[in-house]
Amino acid sequence: MFKNPSFLFDIVCTVVWLLLAVRYARKGFLAASVQLGGNVFSLVGARVFSGWAAAEVFQRFLAGSFRTQIAESISAGGVVDLTGIADKYAGFLPEGFRASIVETCERSISAVLSDNAVVLADAIVQKVLAPLLTPVISVVLFFVAFALLRMLVSMLVTVLGLVNRLPVIGTVNRWLGWVTGCVASTMDIYLMLCVVWAVIVITGGNLTVLNDTVMSSSLYYKAFNLFNPFL
Repeated sequence: MFKNPSFLFDIVCTVVWLLLAVRYARKGFLAASVQLGGNVFSLVGARVFSGWAAAEVFQRFLAGSFRTQIAESISAGGVVDLTGIADKYAGFLPEGFRASIVETCERSISAVLSDNAVVLADAIVQKVLAPLLTPVISVVLFFVAFALLRMLVSMLVTVLGLVNRLPVIGTVNRWLGWVTGCVASTMDIYLMLCVVWAVIVITGGNLTVLNDTVMSSSLYYKAFNLFNPFL
């Protein structure tokens, strides 16, 4: 049992959850409540922002370069190798994910096969590379945005933690902080599981102790997949 990576992962998550709950509880009810609300706001805000910004980043900074390179390759070779293109620009993603996007594109791209290389390259960029790379950009932007929003919330929490020093009110604030602390620590575990999921996806499940097969036995990971913000 103790040699099972998913079981050990659940133990680590439980220990981290308890430590975080104690940490939040010591801050008191007001500070822990603001922390909880701030975590939820940061999580939702980061997800909404990353979903919008990822598409903008791809179109503004990547699509043009990809389009030019693919058009030159088509003009020079005269052959459209969608699998090769997906491997070249998104080879770090899981093979099954790449194959599904390529298969979908192959069924819909026949209409532009007779057009010039630029038109065909644009279709490949939008139908193959955009679906492959935009989710990755979204995950990166999500964690960046979350970190920035979380930093702002932490500043306010530090100030509210001073309420614990007040007589009577401070005592009540500390006791109620345990309830809110348990919920707030759950949000932190949720974020940690977001990171674990992102690592599994980016590495294509090639890590020995961190892949979908191993983690499928984890109770925490199963619960996370029911509310995965990226799916």
